[in-house]
This record gives sequence, C-alpha cells and structure tokens, in this order.
Amino acid sequence: MSKACCSDLSLIKPIATHTGILRRWPHLDAVPPKRAEVRVGKTTLLSADVSRFYPSIYTHAIEWALSSKAAAKARISGKRPPRTIGAEIDALVQACQNGQTRGIPIGPASSMLLGEIILAQVDLSLVGQGIRTGFRAVDDYELLFDDRSGAERALTALEDVLAEFELELNPQKTRIVALPQELENPGIQELRGFRIRDHNRSSERSDLLHFFTRAFARQREFPDKSILRYAVAALVDRAVHAANAALLQSLVLQAVMAEPGVWPFAVRLLSELHKLHVSLPLNPIRQTIYGIVSKCAPVRHSSEVAWSLWAALIFEIVLPENSVNAVAKMMDDCCAIMLFHMAKRDLCETEPEATPFADLMDAESLRGPHWLMSYELAVRDWVKPHSGADHISSDSFFAFLREKNVRFYNSTSVETLTGRPDEEEETSY
Repeated sequence: MSKACCSDLSLIKPIATHTGILRRWPHLDAVPPKRAEVRVGKTTLLSADVSRFYPSIYTHAIEWALSSKAAAKARISGKRPPRTIGAEIDALVQACQNGQTRGIPIGPASSMLLGEIILAQVDLSLVGQGIRTGFRAVDDYELLFDDRSGAERALTALEDVLAEFELELNPQKTRIVALPQELENPGIQELRGFRIRDHNRSSERSDLLHFFTRAFARQREFPDKSILRYAVAALVDRAVHAANAALLQSLVLQAVMAEPGVWPFAVRLLSELHKLHVSLPLNPIRQTIYGIVSKCAPVRHSSEVAWSLWAALIFEIVLPENSVNAVAKMMDDCCAIMLFHMAKRDLCETEPEATPFADLMDAESLRGPHWLMSYELAVRDWVKPHSGADHISSDSFFAFLREKNVRFYNSTSVETLTGRPDEEEETSY
C-alpha cells in the first residue's frame, strides 16, 4: 500500500476500508474540480492515456516497481536472494493465467493495486524530472505547462518512462492542446443539470422525451463517452406516472440497443418499473434481448450477451432456438453458465447442445482457461462428463471448493428477484 500511495501526481489512490476491502478513493467525480485547480496560470495541457493498461502490463514489471529492474536482473543472475516480494507476486499473477507474463485480469481489486504500484513509480520518475503540475486519474494523465515546448518535452519523458515498464501511450487519446478546455464532458454536464418535472404526467412525458433526445444527440457527438450509461443510471431510482412507464421503458431500451454497456443500469431500472407497473408489456424487453444476442453472440461480445441473458433470467423471457445455439457456440464461461441456468428454469426453446461442454468435464480443463465452466456446470449437475467420472474429485483444490459448497455463479440473486426460490443453498462469490 505504501508503494501504491507514494505518488503526489496520483489523484485516485487505493485505500483499505475498515472492513479490509480495497477500493479507490476519491471517486472519478473528483476529476473536474482538480482540473479547475491545477490549470490556474497554465496555458498548455498534455492529456495522455496508457494504451490497454491492464491487458498490456508485463508481470515482471511488478517486481521492477516494488524493488528495481536492476535488483530483479541481479536476482535472476543469482547475485541476490532467490525471491523478493515482487518476484513472489509476479509468479502468483502468472500462475493465474497459465504462466503468461503479459496482462493481468481487469476488475479485481488486486489488479487495481498492482497497476497503481507500477504507475506510481512512473509518476516518481516524472516528478524527478521536474514534471509535477497536474495529476493522474487511474491510467489517464493530465499535465500542465507554460508553453507547448514544455508539454512536448514532457510527452517524450512520459513515453520513455512508460517504456521502461513495457507500457506505451494510446496515440488516439494523447494530445497537446491550448487552454482553456472544458472541465467536464459537456454531454454529461448538460444531463446532470436537467430536471424532469413530475407534478403531472404531461410535463413528465415531455421532459423524458427531451432528456433522452439530448442524451442520444450527445452520445453521437461524443461516441467515446458513456453518456447513455450516465443518462439511464441517473433515472434508476426514479418513479414515474403509470401513463409514462411504457415510454420510459422504450427510451431505456433504445439506449441499450445503442450502447449495450447501459444494460447493468437498465436491468435495475426496468425491474423496479415492472414491480410498480405490473401491466407493463415485456415484449419490448424480449425484442431487445433477441436483437443484442443475434448481433453480439456471433462476434463473441460476451459482456453484452451475458447482460442480455441476465435480463432474460430476471424477466423470465424464453430464448428462441437460434439464440440458444448462438450463445452455446460462443463457448464463453459466463454466458454458458447462464444459458444452462435458463434451460433449468425452462427459459430456452431448446436444450443447449451439451457435447462441447461435456468435453471440458475433465481434470485438465479445471486447470485451463475454461476452469469456471468445467467446475460450475459440474457441481450444479447441469452437464455430465462423457465418461461419467467425477473429475473434480481428482483435483484437491476444486474438491475442497465443492466440499465447502462454493459456487462462483450467484444464481440465488435471480431467484430472489423473480420470487422463485432455488432448491439448493449455496455459498456464492
């Protein structure tokens, strides 16, 4: 933690809560005020983004950041003790991905901590070269200068330091511009200030239409910003007049089709909407799910498909045969598990073809890229091995997890939301 929090340039640092959970602090909404603060008296902005940060991290760079590259090379050559803390973490990260040294998982708090350790060392090198005005938010740099030449020198320095850790900048997101610049995305800023009247259904209807009209227009204007995601998230806890419930559902589903990343917020919003307005039709949700699956499953966009299947489970929408087959062909762990869960709940027109998944019911697959599928489908008895043998018993680690009734897919949350309890109790992660 001391290594991760040693940078004065880093705006958002990892902290441990009183319950021991790692998280970032402060939130990203601290960025606009910080921009207003650091840009005073400066004329030039260098904005830079580390290209594909987590997927491109070289695991050996963890040891370089925790000790030094020289110390790591000395250890490898046998001139130092065989193991450092950095080397231990490097080995453990590699063990999580079949020995690969390129990339670390996106999402876990451990990855957030390791990434911050590496970039904090990059920051220290920049500060040592006199580059100290500005900040870094996760993997985005905003550095301020008196003139363009200073920004150009800093860009070269930043590229050189990142290269020492086998990282590079994204040229599409790196720019040097004259100040002033906007402090916040104008699309989100506009929506944040928008007020939807609720004193009568007519004014509410007009405002909902206006709100989404602006959101759709701003998303086209700023396609790399999550404006529709923000728009739907802003309405998650909002109650609307019964006469406008169908309109809100239609507008939200249009946002989902335009940007499937909206799904996590849309599912919550639509779930609450249907609880309050039980006569609201499900067919628009059904058509949206079918449309996203047919578009995204063939190109293996697993996140979009997974959220569509989750919505189908929540709203108990039956998946047609062509969609079932398309999802099964993806051979994606999360999507496959949800697909078999849907089949268990009679939400598939046809049973998924089990043969390709049964091929993964062996000890070797438990230690491969499809370990989640190999374990989860077996312990739930949703897919049986070809041989009928219990491949989990042959692996002490996974046998231990099964003994403790561990499930990685939290099916009980679906049962809770739909009011249909599952017959098995489970420990879910």
